[in-house]
Amino acid sequence: MGARSLEFVLLLAVCTLAISESVNKTGKKDNKDSENFLFQYEDYDSADDQEVLFNEDRPCPRDCICTVSQGYRTAKCNRLEVGTQKFGDDITDLVIENSDTPIELEDFIFKKIGLHQIATIKIVNSTIKYVGPNAFHGLHELYAVNLSDNILYRLHPETFATNKKLLLLTLSNNPLHFPAPGSDEYFLNASSVQEFDVSYCYAQYINANTFKKMPGVMYLNLAGNHLSALEADTFKSLLDLEELDLSDNKLRSLPDDIFSENTELATLHIQRNPIDSVYGLQISDLLTLNAGQTEIKFVGPSMFNGMTYIANLNLSGNSIEKIHNQAFHKLIELNYLDLSYNNLDFISSILIKENIELDIFKISNNVNLKHLPVEGFNCSAEQFNIYFFDASNCGLEEIYDDSLKTFTALSQINLSGNKIKSISDRVFSRSPKLIEINLSYNYLTTLDSKVFEKNKDLGKLNLQGNPLKVLSAELFVHTPMLTWLDMSHAELTSLWKVEKNQPSTLLINLSFLNVSHNRIVEIKQTEIDTLKKLRTLDVSNNLLACSREFENLMTWLSNHKVSPNANTASIANLAEDAKEENGTYSWEFLTHKTCGTPMPHPVEALPSVSDEEIWERIDKDADGNFDLKDTLDDGKIADDTKMVNDDDNTDADDEDEDGEEEEDEDESGEDYDEDDDNVDLKVKLIEKPSSTSPKPTEKSQNDRIKIDIKLLENDNMYDDLEPEVYVQSSVKDEEHGHYDYLWPMLIAILGAILLLIVIGKVVMLVCSKRNKQIRYNSAIIAAMSHQGRTKKDCGLVYQQLSEDLTGPATPKLNRYAPLHNVAVKASNMSYESSPFHHSNIVPEAV
Repeated sequence: MGARSLEFVLLLAVCTLAISESVNKTGKKDNKDSENFLFQYEDYDSADDQEVLFNEDRPCPRDCICTVSQGYRTAKCNRLEVGTQKFGDDITDLVIENSDTPIELEDFIFKKIGLHQIATIKIVNSTIKYVGPNAFHGLHELYAVNLSDNILYRLHPETFATNKKLLLLTLSNNPLHFPAPGSDEYFLNASSVQEFDVSYCYAQYINANTFKKMPGVMYLNLAGNHLSALEADTFKSLLDLEELDLSDNKLRSLPDDIFSENTELATLHIQRNPIDSVYGLQISDLLTLNAGQTEIKFVGPSMFNGMTYIANLNLSGNSIEKIHNQAFHKLIELNYLDLSYNNLDFISSILIKENIELDIFKISNNVNLKHLPVEGFNCSAEQFNIYFFDASNCGLEEIYDDSLKTFTALSQINLSGNKIKSISDRVFSRSPKLIEINLSYNYLTTLDSKVFEKNKDLGKLNLQGNPLKVLSAELFVHTPMLTWLDMSHAELTSLWKVEKNQPSTLLINLSFLNVSHNRIVEIKQTEIDTLKKLRTLDVSNNLLACSREFENLMTWLSNHKVSPNANTASIANLAEDAKEENGTYSWEFLTHKTCGTPMPHPVEALPSVSDEEIWERIDKDADGNFDLKDTLDDGKIADDTKMVNDDDNTDADDEDEDGEEEEDEDESGEDYDEDDDNVDLKVKLIEKPSSTSPKPTEKSQNDRIKIDIKLLENDNMYDDLEPEVYVQSSVKDEEHGHYDYLWPMLIAILGAILLLIVIGKVVMLVCSKRNKQIRYNSAIIAAMSHQGRTKKDCGLVYQQLSEDLTGPATPKLNRYAPLHNVAVKASNMSYESSPFHHSNIVPEAV
């Protein structure tokens, strides 16, 4: 018996351990699910495979989504049906929105479906056909009910009588029936409700008994009803009332003593009522009065005598024509005053003299207001605390030097939409704390370079819509903190006028720049080099022309990851307006629109090398293979580049005995008449073949670079001008882009290259029989000494090599002027040079 008893005890212990482990795992799993839980259930025929979600072991009902957040469990449903839905007792919040079936809130409905502990009920945008007098009975934890936007006509007065914790009750947008005037009936018995919203409920009458059973109301919203008159004792039972909204009704007046018992009333909204005065209204502790868009035409000196502690006063949109200069003198606590959208044509300099606590002052959209006080606004404390002043969209024609002299604490000012033609450097000097200035859409044609000299903290400047023609960069020297600048819709022809001693910190913090809709033709990279933090640049709708500066700008913007304004795809193309186009607006798109095809780039002038030095270096090379890089000492030319010059005019070569020069001219078709008015002299600089390889290999052909030099002779346009040189390189580079739409041009160029290769082979075969160095030097001498030939006719990149050579004397030049229309073409060219990558390209050969 002892052994069996011991076995039984051990077996019982093992079972106990197994059960406890299972319970621990289940508890851990439930805790994990409660942290982040979102689950929707549909049909539950077999409960064995379902996860238990709530304490009552009930899953989320059909047509509901159950969530857990911060310990509160919410059920969101699109319908409410007794018999088919059953909730767990731990559901705290019920939300029903946009139900497609009518809802009947019968007696005890929430208890029947298991919502014993419900705290908030929200049934909105649905159709509640009926609410039983005991529908919410027994819900002792209920504190918020929202039944707005239903078609609810009537509520039993005792519907919420037992819900002693109910604080928030919203019934807005329902055609509710209220007690008739003179009736002893009350609307609801809900003594605990503190916030009550019955806005837009078609109420026509509110009497003294309507809210007598709701003494705890602190916020009452009656906006959007049809109230045309109120009795003097309407709100006397609401002793704790703090905020009352009567906006959007039909009230023409308010009894003087209607709020005599509401000593806690701090906020009153009466906007959009046909009220023409608040004179005599006694609200001793009122802090905020919103009386905008009423019919107040005149503000007298004693209108606010019964509301002397007002801090926020809104009188906007009232068509006020006159304000007595002492109307606000008793409002010593005033810190917000809005007089915008009225018909004021004059503002007294002593209007706000006693309002030393004023923070925000708005007088915008008074279109007849031509001037601010010449001597500024007088202040009993010498300086105001106003930090925001709005005088936009008035008729202001001038801002006097002292108009803002008492606004020393100003940080934001809006003067947009006026007729201001000029601003002196003293206007903003009295407000050194300004961080935002809006001068958009005025008549400013220029700005004094010192107008913002005292505004070191200025961060945002709006000059949009002014007929600005030119701005000096010195204007922004005094605003190092500027981050946002808008100069769009103006008449600027350049970004700004750069001074010689422009500081390297100019606009160093600027991140947004808008110069769209101007007449800017060119933006130089040097103008924006200091904008290290620039992130957005809008240059759309300008007359940008394709040039080297434009392509340098595009490269700079791409390298610094500056983005254009993606909302606009309309730009100007080569000084012609472009049509609106849809698509992604990018720098590549702008380049395509502006340049169309890549433009040839001017070659930088070669460094100065004397003729004697060139001749000496050539003589040192016994084989005639002088290195152009060493000869010109130009680091821009690649190493190991060998150049040989074949002169087509070989008829002057006296040392050629077999007449091969004449044959060369015939075969290459390069004959020309010295007296011809249009001489097209082409000099081909081709790689000199090595002594061991008379014919160039395929690889050398692929790596070869050819240069065509074209001179226009006897053209009156160029008689007094130095020739210009343009080089276009098509050397393959992975960093360069290609343009698929240039195939026709590429085919023509490839054909020309093929022809040049054939001609080059013929020339090399003929020239291989001659002494290379002698023929090379003779060609140069012959080209330079031809009778009647001018300096620019020689067709060479080099000047005269020596003053000791026979022939006509040629003046010595210290620098090599570029020639006209030089284009570099590489064999097997497949794409044009990218406009985004530029290097100083100089002829080279392998």
